[in-house]
Amino acid sequence: MENVSENASHSEEITPEASPQAATGVNEALEMFGIAPTEPVAEAEEESPSIETEPEPERKGRTYKYNKEEVFVPEDQVDEYARKGLNYDKIEGRAKDYEAALERTAKLNGLSSHKEYLENLDRLEQEAIQHKEDSFQSLRQAMVDQYTEAGWDPQQLEEFLDNNPLLQQAKEVLDREKTAQEAVKAQEAEAQQLKGWEDLFAKYPHLAEETPEEGTASWYTPDIQAKIQRGYDPIDAYELVNRDAIAGNQRKLAEQDVLKQQRLNKRAAVLGNTSEDLAPSVPKELSDAFALFGIEPQAAQKYVKK
Repeated sequence: MENVSENASHSEEITPEASPQAATGVNEALEMFGIAPTEPVAEAEEESPSIETEPEPERKGRTYKYNKEEVFVPEDQVDEYARKGLNYDKIEGRAKDYEAALERTAKLNGLSSHKEYLENLDRLEQEAIQHKEDSFQSLRQAMVDQYTEAGWDPQQLEEFLDNNPLLQQAKEVLDREKTAQEAVKAQEAEAQQLKGWEDLFAKYPHLAEETPEEGTASWYTPDIQAKIQRGYDPIDAYELVNRDAIAGNQRKLAEQDVLKQQRLNKRAAVLGNTSEDLAPSVPKELSDAFALFGIEPQAAQKYVKK
């Protein structure tokens, strides 16, 4: 009995430490993660105090279905959208009236629909101005013929017609319309040119980065400038001048894609040939170490040599 009690007391003094062999395996596993083996493993870290976050305020409003999607409208905007909805019938009615008027205008100009009329609006506007200019010249020539037959001196007649109020008014109207049309065409040309530059920088972003705030970019060569002045789109001008370099870059990118795909195929083939039978077994002490840190024990296979 004495021996039994001594053994019992001795067993009570045994600490729940792992065997030296297990401790060695744990230490090796810890070193893989850059953790010093002397650090305590079993002790749990002190929990950091939880930070109380204020709950997000509940959004007030209503959800509506629009274009087959759920759209949330805040409460302070509901009245605004309601007014727009009530006004929709009035706007729709006006739009139909305008469309009917455009249809009538299209028919008067010998076109089949208002869409065709809008597509030909620039041409029709140019023809209208040309018609007014022809009418002005016809009116002036008729007055020249009339006063010439009455025996007017040609030089005096020119001065008289230049100062004639009727002809002056007609010329002012004609000049105004010409100026307005030229301004519209200039704005359209400027917008189109700006769009061309935006498209160029969107397709080749490095050009925007290489463009200084002051001065001329190195890639904006005289050859490109000449092509743009002749009416080439910026993208077309740039690609025509740099077609060899662009083709070279495209070939390089294509080769890189092929090499990348080949590496992926090789990796997939290697992973596909790996079987569980060929996989090394994980020592218990190593899997236990992984489990201590909440890591899947099977992940330790790649650290075990065959």
